[in-house]
Amino acid sequence: MAKKELVRTLGLTEILMLGIGGTMGAGVFVLTGHAAGMVGPAVILVFLLAAIQSLPNALSYAELASTFPVAGGGYAYISKAMNGVLPFIVGWVSWFSSLVYSALAAVGAAYSLKLFLPFLPVRLTALVLIALFAGNSIRGSEEAGRTQVILAGVLLASLAAFVAASFVFPGGFSWAEFYKDSGFFIHEGFLNNMAQIFKTLTLVNVLFVGYEVIATTAEEAKNPGRNIPIATVGAILICAIVYCAITFAALGVISAKQLGISTTPLSDAAARLGPWGAPAMGAAGLIATLTSLNTAMISSARVALALSRDGYLPDFLSRIHPRLKTPVPAILLTGALIIAAAMSGDEVFLGYVSNFGYMFVVFFTNVSVILLRRKFPDTERPFRTPWYPVLPILGCLGIVVVEVFTAHNALYVGFGLIAVGLVVYQLRRPVERAVTLTAQTVEAARREILVSVANPMTAESLMKLAVILGQAREKVTLAALSVIPTPSATPLDLAQDTLDSQQNGSKELLKRVADYAHEEGVPVRTLLRASRGVSSGILGVVEARGTVGLVLMGWRGQLSTTRVSGSVVKDIVHGAPCDVAVLRDQGFMEADLDRVLVPTGGGPHACLALRLAWDIVRASGGTLTLTRIFPEPEDVCEVELDVLHQMVEDELGHVPEEIHFRLKCRESVSDGILEEATESEGDYDLIVIGASEEWFLRDLLFGSIPDQVANNVSCSVLMVRRYEPAPVSWFRRAMKRVGVSS
Repeated sequence: MAKKELVRTLGLTEILMLGIGGTMGAGVFVLTGHAAGMVGPAVILVFLLAAIQSLPNALSYAELASTFPVAGGGYAYISKAMNGVLPFIVGWVSWFSSLVYSALAAVGAAYSLKLFLPFLPVRLTALVLIALFAGNSIRGSEEAGRTQVILAGVLLASLAAFVAASFVFPGGFSWAEFYKDSGFFIHEGFLNNMAQIFKTLTLVNVLFVGYEVIATTAEEAKNPGRNIPIATVGAILICAIVYCAITFAALGVISAKQLGISTTPLSDAAARLGPWGAPAMGAAGLIATLTSLNTAMISSARVALALSRDGYLPDFLSRIHPRLKTPVPAILLTGALIIAAAMSGDEVFLGYVSNFGYMFVVFFTNVSVILLRRKFPDTERPFRTPWYPVLPILGCLGIVVVEVFTAHNALYVGFGLIAVGLVVYQLRRPVERAVTLTAQTVEAARREILVSVANPMTAESLMKLAVILGQAREKVTLAALSVIPTPSATPLDLAQDTLDSQQNGSKELLKRVADYAHEEGVPVRTLLRASRGVSSGILGVVEARGTVGLVLMGWRGQLSTTRVSGSVVKDIVHGAPCDVAVLRDQGFMEADLDRVLVPTGGGPHACLALRLAWDIVRASGGTLTLTRIFPEPEDVCEVELDVLHQMVEDELGHVPEEIHFRLKCRESVSDGILEEATESEGDYDLIVIGASEEWFLRDLLFGSIPDQVANNVSCSVLMVRRYEPAPVSWFRRAMKRVGVSS
């Protein structure tokens, strides 16, 4: 399957705000107080040192992201530089560090909301916020970028207002409060102060990793050669200025000791400025943590996408939604893991863990600059790291020094994550083979096509269709079934013995269709069963055999509500635990099947229609026309054509030359399908159409559109319904309601 690329929708403003939101958002409100409590006013020095230590790393990212603008961030660069286990471990750690940072942001937002709604539980609130922003990410990177510009803009304005207010309003900045805890350095001895500063530096380093967020979204950046370097360095400088200004103002309003024990430090400081202070800063804190959640979720999903593209994670995670142009499966899985991480509720621990993960990735990104300069010396580089290779080496050394002071429990978790990654790396091939073998075994166990033979007028057409499908598919077996209803007064065993021992019309019909199949070179089993009812008999055979993958039935005449409701065919469509296909026969036996039409609206039933139609076309040597009718304006045609191509590629593995695509813009979908069929009157030998979402209604066979099409065309129509377990069906319909279906 060809690799699907993301769409470049993010301009300089969006990229810069993603970097600022990824660095500033949650941390300035959640971690600033803890940092101040650890070192007092020296936290300002900590932020300056963190910015200086992060600048070489940011310059390395600027070079690599502008030269290789692909999704994945640091993982993408180390995987270009070398092969083997190390690139996977870097990607693995990068993915989980972004997950944990997203959880940190969600927990911080939940604490901010408690200022306004104290009764809200932190964990449940975080879960809801994660779900909401996962939905926003799914809707598109342009939508997420627009959201980020708004959130980050409001955040910067709010923080600037707080700094200004602290020097204007009564109860604001005072030097006495600033030095309340015994001066700029609050610990005894130079070495002790330096140790605490470096330990705090480890905690706040995560507040300067916006360059990693920018890099992971590089594939969606416009003019990456210019915009990414500007945004990368700009995010570091802006955040450093804002952090220093905020902590300076806050420490002059409320002491470092009080800030250190508060879960909402900046809100407590703002409360000293007036009754409006705490609510206003609480709202700003909520916006800040939401910006971090937005950016970290975007980043982590793109790393999962990159890992999947390279074969380290399952293939389905690299799927790009044809309409939304976002990696929907990667976002959904990432969102679920973020929820799991957020359940800890400990923002300090989450901060340490995410910092370890980010620094691990950044270390190897600096290494990648050196390796890629040597591996691709002639590659054009829109931006080059100055003072190469001194700055990348200094970046690596700075990370080593900082990580020495990381909290031990965070290091244990970090190294444990690396160990789990090594296990996953070693097991991924055996597990992949086991999953493939299991899937093949399950598929092989469901390779029987059960043909329900009842009406002599449709029996041979059904068997012709079954034979065609059997010829197109390997190792498929056919079974022809006739069910004889038996009165309740007659024991079923006796009725079955009678059927087996005597000649009857059903036996003759089964023999006739079996002879036809044998003449075509396809073996078939014949089954004659006595049952209380025809529907229960067919369903009983399906469940008892356990090998039936498709039930094939026939329908003669119109699909009226009175005929459909309570019919045997409807009972099977509604209740069979396998795929079901119903042929409305109008000359199918004589048709050459040179041209087959498949109208599609997407979804599993349409995919089954495509699969069966392709099997028919392969056997007959004909062509298949896949058409989509939509009420939107014509300017969406290109997008809808991409949707159709994606559907074919997903279902068949490639786009065959025998498949043609047609798009129509009509207010009524059914009218558009009928128009397509009547425009080519006499040309289409068969229409294969999937069930609509109404197939479960008792008075419709497969839904209003399939039923209407079957009633109003002159050629034969094959209506199909793909089996889905109830939870899967519910989840898919829920995703469709929020606009996440293809």
